[in-house]
Amino acid sequence: RMVFSHKLVQRYQELKAEVADCLLLMQVGVFMQVQDEDARAVAAVTGLKLQMAGDVDAPVVLGGFPQSGLDAYVGKLVRAGHSVAIALQDEQKERHMREIIRVRQENGPL
Repeated sequence: RMVFSHKLVQRYQELKAEVADCLLLMQVGVFMQVQDEDARAVAAVTGLKLQMAGDVDAPVVLGGFPQSGLDAYVGKLVRAGHSVAIALQDEQKERHMREIIRVRQENGPL
């Protein structure tokens, strides 16, 4: 079940601003959560189910998967050409950028 709170949405947006070119996967408990356009992009690649949350006048699209599936999801996203940023939570439940995997967007051979 997705966890929704305005505080989580705000933190996601703060972290996303640091890595605007990446899909942001943010840890929420034992799950990795994605929001809005990132959630739509992850769903398009992986088939992740999405849900709407938040206020009627400011809905948020949410998706999530167990943290145990992180490597598989990151692999699929990177192979599909997406750069990925991973934010994990510490003991105080603060979330910090842990890893950024950028995919070069070149049309020529590597």
